[in-house]
Amino acid sequence: MNANTDFLFTYGTLMQGFENPFARRLHALSRFEGKGSFPGSLYQISWYPGAVYMKNSENSVHGEVYRLTNKAIVLPELDEYEDVFEDQEKSLYLRKIIPIQMQDGSDLPCWVYLYNQDTTNLKKIENGDFRTCKP
Repeated sequence: MNANTDFLFTYGTLMQGFENPFARRLHALSRFEGKGSFPGSLYQISWYPGAVYMKNSENSVHGEVYRLTNKAIVLPELDEYEDVFEDQEKSLYLRKIIPIQMQDGSDLPCWVYLYNQDTTNLKKIENGDFRTCKP
């Protein structure tokens, strides 16, 4: 997997249709590339979701891929939004590069914010699509 990429996969409140300052900022500093998914599980944390990547999972997490036009600006801002800290144990999410399967079947390495806390007592979003949970 590449050590770096210009692509970001979103599966929650940063997707199109969600109104918040960070989603607007991401959309202003990127170009929508299409929909994709990765193997894993999606959980309802609160008003937002958390995803766990599991390479051999039969379940998928669905979302959107963006090409970042200025990742030096947008990634640190999104790290703040996603509570990514230097101390990984305290981080709510970790930003990792994983392969995303695009709708055309190709794989694209993307940055993804993966949930970094215990999921034992969380409600699993069975269909892997946070949009179905949107109020």
